[in-house]
Amino acid sequence: MTCALCKNDTSAECINLGKQPLANKYPTPAQFETEKFYPMRVLFCTTCKNVQLGELISRAEMFEDYYYLSSVNQGLVRHFNALADELKDANIVVDIGSNDGILLRPLKALGVRAVGIEPSVNVSKLANDEALTTITSFFNAESVSRVIAEYGKADVVVCSSVFTHLEDPHQAIEDVKNLMSDDGRFIIEVEYLGDIIKNVQFERFYFDRPFYYSLTSLSNLFEGHGMHVSDVAHIEPHGGSLRVTVRHGAGKGSDAVYALLAEEDTTLTREHLEIFKDTTASYIADFKKRLEAYKVEGVSVAAYSAPARVATITNYGDIGPDLIEFIVDDSPLKQGRTSPGKHIPIVSKEHLEANHRDVLVVFAYEYLEDIKKKTGGAYRYLIPIPPREG
Repeated sequence: MTCALCKNDTSAECINLGKQPLANKYPTPAQFETEKFYPMRVLFCTTCKNVQLGELISRAEMFEDYYYLSSVNQGLVRHFNALADELKDANIVVDIGSNDGILLRPLKALGVRAVGIEPSVNVSKLANDEALTTITSFFNAESVSRVIAEYGKADVVVCSSVFTHLEDPHQAIEDVKNLMSDDGRFIIEVEYLGDIIKNVQFERFYFDRPFYYSLTSLSNLFEGHGMHVSDVAHIEPHGGSLRVTVRHGAGKGSDAVYALLAEEDTTLTREHLEIFKDTTASYIADFKKRLEAYKVEGVSVAAYSAPARVATITNYGDIGPDLIEFIVDDSPLKQGRTSPGKHIPIVSKEHLEANHRDVLVVFAYEYLEDIKKKTGGAYRYLIPIPPREG
């Protein structure tokens, strides 16, 4: 298959996760019959080390009605507060995919002019109701023209955990180039393919994100548009991500850029993807066996946090309410709904307090300590992949 980034015919399937629903839709019982499922084939390009999904779902279908709120996650709040502090000297910051204003809020408090572009009508309304300037739109030439007309060109454009969502990264880069001032910075934060493979995080694959980037694929992509990666840093969110800084024109990268590019030459290969595939099958089987053993032993099981990865894990593993009775989530948009595909009920923390269970599966495992604090450490906590109590 042709790679959407480098246009070479060097993409081949590395793992098949079966039929999957749309991960961030959280259906109600009335929507079960119309819920859609698609084959999830993960393809790896040996030329530019890009990973893409074989099935592309319309971005409009995916994002215009959305149930992910960044600001309910205190770990992400701390992350974006720190990023805002690093950008406090900026003149104009544009945040692509600004969600409920998680970065706009601390920037505004620091006196920085900041504008968000967010396609989800329900989520952008929450930000605008809080007087966090947000344009309800997909990121495209039209929204860029509106920002430039009303605020001028941006010296910083931020795209955090959104660049992987973009259906056409080539067009998006051209729009970013138009939006940025000549000496501007484009800061993207992407879930890092190297961490996904190394840590066997197959649950990071879902239809919201058609692309999963390495630094090699990003560097090649931007060079093709007359830009260069000037710096890179490894950051914690989403199980391991990269913060990549991109600037106009040709130029040299930092030592960190060249070091990571060299590392990827030996760690991101077709052979590594084959190992990843085999380990994934083993881990999901072990997780289901652990849940089945709890059931036989009479150990009651619920879960805390319903991020998008819940869909990938439970549908690939065929895990439903018979093994996980309910999932607690702090987002009011998800409460009263169910997990995609397997329809595990999603409830509030108060429901858990009234219906204590022995074990809590922590799907958002990188925030385990925060979840322990929220629940008073009163449970056995199970990290699902690979399954282990922590």
